Amino acid sequence: MMKMKNDDLKRVTEIKQYLLDPPASFRLYDYAISYLKDAITVLTPYPEAGTTLEELQQLLQQLRDKNVPQEALKNQLKDAGKKLSGLTNK
Repeated sequence: MMKMKNDDLKRVTEIKQYLLDPPASFRLYDYAISYLKDAITVLTPYPEAGTTLEELQQLLQQLRDKNVPQEALKNQLKDAGKKLSGLTNK
């Protein structure tokens, strides 16, 4: 497990839970962007999160550009949640 501050670990866990089971909503893009921004902010100080951080940044940019079809968005969010799990469950 990557060594994180308790508050950061708690927030990443909350974000991970959301990403693993995103709501069925027409505002899914907005919700996802908000959670991804939070995850990036929390993970930025941790060099060990490098690869995951880059992938989250890429996904965030795709969402901002609307380059992710709605039907694929849930799967991509679940994949992002799994990557966050990998950081907190090692």
